Amino acid sequence: MRNKYFELSAKQKRSFYIKLIAIVLSILIPIFFISFYFKIYFLAPISFWIVLSVIASFFDMPSMIKSGKLKYESSLLISEKEKNNQITIHGGTLFDYYFVLKKDDNGKNRRNFILLEYLNGILNLIESNKEKPNLEITGTTYILNQRTAKKIGFEVQKTNTTQLIILILNYPNLLFTRSFANKKLSFPKIKNIKTYRSNIEKLEYNKQRISKIRNALQISITNNDSSQINAVVEKR
Repeated sequence: MRNKYFELSAKQKRSFYIKLIAIVLSILIPIFFISFYFKIYFLAPISFWIVLSVIASFFDMPSMIKSGKLKYESSLLISEKEKNNQITIHGGTLFDYYFVLKKDDNGKNRRNFILLEYLNGILNLIESNKEKPNLEITGTTYILNQRTAKKIGFEVQKTNTTQLIILILNYPNLLFTRSFANKKLSFPKIKNIKTYRSNIEKLEYNKQRISKIRNALQISITNNDSSQINAVVEKR
């Protein structure tokens, strides 16, 4: 599934951003007024931080994709440019969720689809980097659990202090992103966010298993039944 934003005309994109900015101002202006009128001064910067964290991806992603700093491996898996024999991957942002996920899908189907696109992206990474078996792939996410990650060739790494600080500063965005994925208010637990590492050789070795889980997810989404996913993941 494609990101529908990139199919919009220039006029439609302008219209979208005008509406987005109007919504942001309609939220921030009353809060700033209350903050200064009632001398609750901390309310203004906190509100600005929350709103900025939530909407940042709507501005950052299109520009970074256009500049080539980021690349879509699938509709919901993004990779940075290779650096020092390593590629860092990221799950889809709120921007991607908004323009990719189906509005009428329930939370379970949305989560399954997100994982499906993660696996599609990993398979694309394998295919496009076959000649680089030692190329490291690393990423931080709460979507992929440790059990599944290990089965497809990833190892859990300790999230470093810098990553942890970034995650905490971006907590409002994580909250909105996870809630959008689950289609209900969902508070992400920082401790459940893991950093995973692998390389092309290990992922290539597990390619068949990755494909099986991906196919089971696709069937599950079509039939609205998660039993086939569980059967494939449980199988050794």
